[in-house]
Amino acid sequence: MSRRNELKNQILKHLLFHGRATRPELVALTGTRAATVFEAIGELKDEGLICEPERRGKRTGRRAPELNIDPDCCHVLGVELRPDGCIGVIVDAAGNILHKYRTSAESRNTLDEVKQEILFLLQKLREKSSDQWHLVKGLGFADPGLVDVHKRFSIRAVNVPGWRELETGRYLEGVSGLASGVWPEAMVKTFLEYLKTIDEKPESIFHLATDGGIGGGFIKNGELFIGNSSRAMEIGHLTVDPSGPRCRCGNCGCLEAVAGSAALAEKVAEARRAGVDLGGLPEKFSMKSFADHSMKNKGVRIIADELCRDLGQALSAVVMMLNPERIVISGEFIRLGDFLLDSLRRELELRCFPEAVRRLKISLSELDTFDTALGAAIMMRNAVLLKD
Repeated sequence: MSRRNELKNQILKHLLFHGRATRPELVALTGTRAATVFEAIGELKDEGLICEPERRGKRTGRRAPELNIDPDCCHVLGVELRPDGCIGVIVDAAGNILHKYRTSAESRNTLDEVKQEILFLLQKLREKSSDQWHLVKGLGFADPGLVDVHKRFSIRAVNVPGWRELETGRYLEGVSGLASGVWPEAMVKTFLEYLKTIDEKPESIFHLATDGGIGGGFIKNGELFIGNSSRAMEIGHLTVDPSGPRCRCGNCGCLEAVAGSAALAEKVAEARRAGVDLGGLPEKFSMKSFADHSMKNKGVRIIADELCRDLGQALSAVVMMLNPERIVISGEFIRLGDFLLDSLRRELELRCFPEAVRRLKISLSELDTFDTALGAAIMMRNAVLLKD
């Protein structure tokens, strides 16, 4: 890549991540002569990628006008495949959701049914986009399972029928006509958590996802860690109890097998069979109900303590290996609130070097229903707009 394109990429990447910047800020950021930066800005404006309010008259001492991404330089589609349905959005280049749609799948039995659902979602979003569909330049896909990111290949998702060993990127391009990227759902959420805290300038974030299964992601200085064979950050398959139950991956005692949603349901069932008083916790309980009962019933609280201990044990390995600045937890278990946060910090303080934990921030995710699809769309937007 030429130096000019590197400079343009640097400017464009800053605007994509931060939303806006003034010319003086970009000069300081790039460490390049003002004239050279202004020429690069001019080229980006001519290409229709960025826009800037008109600069009129003499200087008045006011703040310089801010450059930002031209929202209509492209639109991007984002899709999240979930065990219970599909969620899709179309966003503009500034990251604003223009259209959204959600499907519900109460019963999927075959891969063909899953694919038909994806096709239906794409059709609905295309209808919503209407005469702006020509602006849609890419499709980002959040996969619920293990993914080879570089090959855009779905390796396996245990909670979606038939979703294994699929050339997902090629399939999506064939049915949509759009350049497509495929990433694990936990990685997409990690990226969006980073974007939502970027004004705080976090150097690194580890994200623990607890929706159904357990997943993870790590981002440092804006770069997602993928790993040599796209199999990094699978914290759900870290062994925490060698003598524990068999995991769906085939190993025994994985974090997901001892502390995932299915494992929690089994722990509650075992306690019930043993005659433990669970304070009226329903047989088919929600995570909200479990969290409420953990605050007022000793039996439920003991189960919650075990859950947090297992999560903390796995996270201690993450803290000792990666030394992140922040850990963000998403998914069902955030219903435990401060109980979860306090338990995890206590476990980490017990198991890790004090310096690794003292300034570590642990927080609960505030992502909403459509945010994972949004994150996939934004990741694809960056892939479309940033030159290699």
